[in-house]
Amino acid sequence: MKKSLSFIVLMLMFMACAPSLPSGVLSEDDMEDVLYDMHVAQAVYENAPQEQNVITLRASVLKKYDISQEEWDSSFNYYCRNADKLHGIYKRLNERIQQDVVALGGKVDGMMDDGADTTNVWKNESAFILMQQSPFNLLTYAVEPDSTFEDGDRLTLQFDVQYIFQDGYRDVTAVMNVYYDNDSISTNVTHVNVDGHGVITVNNEVQRLHVKEIKGYFILGRNLNSDSSDPYSTTLRLAAVRNVKLLHTHTTPPAKREETEKPDSLSVDSLRKDSLIKTKQQSMVIKNI
Repeated sequence: MKKSLSFIVLMLMFMACAPSLPSGVLSEDDMEDVLYDMHVAQAVYENAPQEQNVITLRASVLKKYDISQEEWDSSFNYYCRNADKLHGIYKRLNERIQQDVVALGGKVDGMMDDGADTTNVWKNESAFILMQQSPFNLLTYAVEPDSTFEDGDRLTLQFDVQYIFQDGYRDVTAVMNVYYDNDSISTNVTHVNVDGHGVITVNNEVQRLHVKEIKGYFILGRNLNSDSSDPYSTTLRLAAVRNVKLLHTHTTPPAKREETEKPDSLSVDSLRKDSLIKTKQQSMVIKNI
């Protein structure tokens, strides 16, 4: 009995010492639910001519959860000041959205239907959130080639970007460095400044070098002369990066390609023989005349 009482006392002391949310701030679970519905509302009116439609839908989400504008503003500011918590919320939110897409029959795992010559070798998170507060503004990756890689493979990095910005300059930079067996490096960069698709393609069909390693990163650029470097900034600037794929495609060596394109020698000989026969027949006809 004494042990049970001691355990209860310790639990109460732990709960008393555990940090609690400020008054009027939503829990992380509630914040995730509200943000989920807001993103659905934003997606519905993504191409709407008037932003007022989105504002109206967001207001309807708050009404659905019986949350006042003041309570939302307090919660929003609190989580913006606590970037690690907000990052965790959006990470779970991404996973939730992907599960919903799969449940509706969509694909989010990057599986390819383009034939056996193209394979997705991306092994990292296919969806993640970038924030302007360090260290959440950067995601690095490294890919080790497996046995399916062949000399001359074409590499293609693909991804989608959706911005959740209140204001400021938008820029997600993707970098892919390809290291080859002759110690050469191919550095490739692309910028995505609006909601949309990003692509980096590295061709190696001519030199047909062997890939040793692929390294790179995604980074959300910071706004100059703004509060983006302030860890306590309440300005929301996020970029959701989704559907990341790294495709390697087998290509045909030039020698084999020329061999494939070269006419069949038997066919050429046959045509030449037929031509000679016809010429001989024509000369005989002329001679008889």
